[in-house]
Amino acid sequence: MNNNYNAPRKISVLPLALVQVVSSLLLAISARTGFLHIGVFCVAAASAMFALQIMVSKNYMYLATAVLSVCAAFLIGGVFPAAMCAFAVPAGAMTAALVRRKSTKISVVAALDIMYIVLFSGLFLTVYLLAGNEFSVSAITGYFSDIVNVLRDGLINNIKGDEEVLLALMNLLMLKEAEELFVYIEAIFETFKLILPAILISTMGVVAYLTAALFKFGTVLANCELVLPDPKWETLPSKASAVIYSVSYIVYSFTALFSSEVNVVWLVCYSVVIILSPLMMLMGAKWVSSLRNKGTVIALLIFGSLFMYSLALMIFAFFGVSEIFTRHNRMKKPEDRSDTENKF
Repeated sequence: MNNNYNAPRKISVLPLALVQVVSSLLLAISARTGFLHIGVFCVAAASAMFALQIMVSKNYMYLATAVLSVCAAFLIGGVFPAAMCAFAVPAGAMTAALVRRKSTKISVVAALDIMYIVLFSGLFLTVYLLAGNEFSVSAITGYFSDIVNVLRDGLINNIKGDEEVLLALMNLLMLKEAEELFVYIEAIFETFKLILPAILISTMGVVAYLTAALFKFGTVLANCELVLPDPKWETLPSKASAVIYSVSYIVYSFTALFSSEVNVVWLVCYSVVIILSPLMMLMGAKWVSSLRNKGTVIALLIFGSLFMYSLALMIFAFFGVSEIFTRHNRMKKPEDRSDTENKF
């Protein structure tokens, strides 16, 4: 008997199809119960499973799975969640195509980020125009501005109606007059309007990363890890992204410190920080996981997040920046050694 013989792996597509259908159902239920903002992340699972089915299926049954998912979402949640379930088709097809081309994980995430921005923006514009709204930049900007104003007014009215909350917030911000607090809240909401595009890009980036991560998990689920371009297929941002984040954060901090008015430099740098922060914090999490005494670091971060939320997140993100440079330097060392050996 040949002891070196390896039996071919039995790839199971059924778990992938089930996860895609269940994700679509959860998306529809979230829309029906008013938690569609949470259900958005179900798109990542559906897209990842559809991509894997494209890669490992011997027939076109994955198209039937996509149709079943969309129909089920439509019956439970309506047109909006059904359209979001249909996003799995283009997003999954792009993921499969990029993986076949041996693309890195960060390249797949970047491409999916753009794909999701286009898809969700297209869906919004469709619903927006069907509602009879005017199609212009000013009209769309005004539409979102009105939504933010409603949220702001609701918050201010709730604070005015609760004296204990009002006093607690004034003490926290060290303010003497209630009007100062309301001006502060209005300034926050005005800033929120300006950074909405950055928040959209950042959120879609998180969905894109989840798609890539669930794709990798799905290879284990279907016993088809060999489809990955690399056995680890880890997320490793470039050094340039770490430098851009660091410079943007420093410039943003200085402009905010020395100027109370919103300017273009502040807005651009703050937007870059918002977009890249999830990626830097992900690398910070990888740095923590590589430590031996990670419990102490995690405890300090939790303590810091409770009392110094913004500062703790900033420190965590810069741990990620440091980890990016460390990992790139590790990758260069073997190459440097081989180059030295070749010289001699």
